[in-house]
Amino acid sequence: MNWPKKTRTHRNFIMIIIISILYVPILQQSIFANHGKEIDLKFSDAQFLILPGKNIHQVKFTTTYSVSDSDTVGKQINGIMEISTDNGTLVKTTSIPNGFKADNTGFQQFVTSLPATSPKTITAIVLFTDLNKTSPLSNSINRDLVLNKTQ
Repeated sequence: MNWPKKTRTHRNFIMIIIISILYVPILQQSIFANHGKEIDLKFSDAQFLILPGKNIHQVKFTTTYSVSDSDTVGKQINGIMEISTDNGTLVKTTSIPNGFKADNTGFQQFVTSLPATSPKTITAIVLFTDLNKTSPLSNSINRDLVLNKTQ
């Protein structure tokens, strides 16, 4: 019998089992997690207005949300609103300073200003993310907005 070879084979087999027990659950969690589906985001209201007495335009975008992942409730999260032109050119990105605490359900409003020279029609896209704004937590919603018309 070749004991050193059998011992090495058994040792490798045992190491594979140990690694599988330790790392497969971690890989499984990251592969099968609900990334981007922890929160259901819905459109509520949007405005693209000229501010009276000022030389700027203002965009307000209000959303409602419900959290489907209990681990997300009570955590600080963030949201991003991107403003782009009709041809897809990004004009501005804004987020919520310091984020906000996720409740089971709630609403969140995004507000930003644009120069008066901005296009008269824009597209606003909103998405909830983790606090660092690196991982999506919700679906994205978008609306085409026309200056001085409320949606």
